[in-house]
Amino acid sequence: MTDAAKDQHDDLNAALLAAHDAGDATTLVGLYTRAADIAADTDTACFFLTQAYIFALEVGDTRAGALKRRLSAEGRL
Repeated sequence: MTDAAKDQHDDLNAALLAAHDAGDATTLVGLYTRAADIAADTDTACFFLTQAYIFALEVGDTRAGALKRRLSAEGRL
């Protein structure tokens, strides 16, 4: 992993922790989606997509439909 990629992962992890601490489910949808987009493998990406989908459903976020479609495309729903 390059230094830039490590910095990106570290920044994303810090943002995820802060959003969890703040109880900001809307932000978590975006952060978990971003984590899925940069995941190294399908299983990890689907884990992050599932988290994003759950938070989207909890807050009635319009991104839930797209997240569901991505998970379905991977055979996860």
